[in-house]
Amino acid sequence: MKTTYAVSVCALAAIIAAGAPLAFAQGPGVSELREPITIASTNGLLDILMVARAAPVSTLPGAPIGWVYDICERPQDGSETCPQRNVQPLNLYGGTRLKLQKGDTLRIHLVNQLPPVHDSDHASDPGFEFLALNPTNLHTHGMLVSPHCPSAANPTYGDNVFVLTFNSANGKPEVSPHMHSAVRFDSTDYEIKIPDSHPSGLYWFHPHAHGISLNQISAGMSGIITVGDVSDYVCRDRLCSALVSQIRTRHMILKDTQVLPDGTIQTQEDPDFCPPQPGTGDPARQGSCDGQNDGEEGGPDYTGGKWFVTLSGQQYPSVTVNPALGEIWRLTNASGSASYRLQLWNPAQNRSMLFQILSLDGVSVSPDAGLSDEQKTALGGNKFKSEPCPGGFGPAANRGICTREMLMMPSSRAEVWVTYRDAQDRFALPPKGATAVFRTEGFQTGPSGDYWPQVDLAKVNFVQAPAALMPPVLDVHGEASSLASPLALAHSMAASNQTVAPDASCKALPPGHMRRIFYAVPTSNLDAFGLAYEEIDENGNVVGTPATDVTPFDPMKPTICVPLGPNNAPVTERWQLVNVATEDHNFHLHQTKFRLLTNDEIAGTAPIKGLVLDNVPLPHADGTCGNNPPDDNSNPIADWRAGLCQAYPVTVEIPFTIAGDFVYHCHILEHEDGGMMARIRVRPTK
Repeated sequence: MKTTYAVSVCALAAIIAAGAPLAFAQGPGVSELREPITIASTNGLLDILMVARAAPVSTLPGAPIGWVYDICERPQDGSETCPQRNVQPLNLYGGTRLKLQKGDTLRIHLVNQLPPVHDSDHASDPGFEFLALNPTNLHTHGMLVSPHCPSAANPTYGDNVFVLTFNSANGKPEVSPHMHSAVRFDSTDYEIKIPDSHPSGLYWFHPHAHGISLNQISAGMSGIITVGDVSDYVCRDRLCSALVSQIRTRHMILKDTQVLPDGTIQTQEDPDFCPPQPGTGDPARQGSCDGQNDGEEGGPDYTGGKWFVTLSGQQYPSVTVNPALGEIWRLTNASGSASYRLQLWNPAQNRSMLFQILSLDGVSVSPDAGLSDEQKTALGGNKFKSEPCPGGFGPAANRGICTREMLMMPSSRAEVWVTYRDAQDRFALPPKGATAVFRTEGFQTGPSGDYWPQVDLAKVNFVQAPAALMPPVLDVHGEASSLASPLALAHSMAASNQTVAPDASCKALPPGHMRRIFYAVPTSNLDAFGLAYEEIDENGNVVGTPATDVTPFDPMKPTICVPLGPNNAPVTERWQLVNVATEDHNFHLHQTKFRLLTNDEIAGTAPIKGLVLDNVPLPHADGTCGNNPPDDNSNPIADWRAGLCQAYPVTVEIPFTIAGDFVYHCHILEHEDGGMMARIRVRPTK
């Protein structure tokens, strides 16, 4: 029988009022999940002091020393120390939320007070000795903002990763060609203008110092940014809008940190720290797994250590959900390298519960009506397996994406609606004492990749509450169509684009041509990672110089130069991403979003639009291309051309709108720090 929810807004308000407030249950030794520290803009401006420093992680046993961002509104007296706050414990490690609106200006005075780094894999590489001094910088991940450089008119940086700020107390570095261009000491000022046309959604910020990004993020340096409000894109019709204002929204920052047996934090994250799955009879892994001896001769012994996998710094918190309304969870994978395969496990039903995806990577999802679940899954880059939303009807149901498992590789964000569902996956009120476990089931990234462990993240309590006539699917208004042809964004970026000098050597791709990017391990260095580039025509034939082998990141050499269109209009390109390695990678591109293309759309027979992302998994190749087994120094690209392995190319369509220099890379930071990154240049027209 079809279920409807025809109820007046006034009647709905009465139902909601009757069920409030909720008493949040506290389990034995389990605290309720708290919201991150939040700092909001005022009158179009957020001017903050951000101090990168060492601090005890008070939310973890033993309070090990991590590295955090201490953030406050910028003191008027010019102080570079945030005032003490009367909050105990002060959860700086869990991350701060910067709450912004479209059109805001974000000003950041970044101060480096970090100690030297002692366990970086790359500080001993030739030319990278300066990394031991622990320089840092800042990236606002997913934001569509200018990467401008300082000028006489504006001495600040935009979202620009080609600058390193050193702590002069650690010493002065020797000049090296591997440094990120500009070198500064002690502090750097950033000014980031949020365009009026910027999509509302969830973003995050983190350091992007090549070679030690993994160390700094694993130690705790990250936070989130929100632009606008969930109500900007969820439940904009009259009845549903009355609901969304009452649905609780939580911000969950997934962070993991490895604490060695001596109580110190290991910042060079090791995926072999603990077994992938608990052994038979082992207790549940509630927010952590125990360290192990990896068994290799001379290898590390982590016995007695703990790998903590937390939500906003809290180990296995309780999450109390009012099932009459459900909750919207805004999830950020702020891990350096770990991937999460997220489920909401219902022990009474012995299966994972269904939930609805509202947004991915900062852009709300509203696929074309009538798409099959297989098409939705493919357009989402296989981050989820779409299933029908039970009981749904009308446009919202046609465009809804429901799933019971979601893959979040590092840097991914997702917003989901979670509520209790019965054994038929229908919206329902729970039985007394109903619980679930929010967990990552563990994920292996390929034959030569890593196995990220299974860990329970939170206990979910469904409290009984008065019934509300909820829709089976929340209506979502997507912004993907406007981003696919971002004319409004181009207008917003016109002034900043004009400050970038043109480059006559930048040549547009001919019609039908694509850029092909290879991901692999260099033949000459099996301990490194790299990328390669070539151009192909509409028939897949290589144009010009073919790629021969992948090479590690060279910060001074742009791989690609893209000219904007006439009058600096957006230019759309197609890239084919070919992973010829035997482990998964995760493609990310700064300063823009992209859309995945199906084979039918590439052939021009069936255009399908609907989802826009800023990172996408690249599945590993099958076969024996390149360094597989590891003692085989054959060339991976040559092997692929010879048909020795089967790769699974991912084709993306990218609208370039923002001028400047930025990067594309694998967002598994072990791979990025190892060289799987390249510089791209976008230039305005005269």
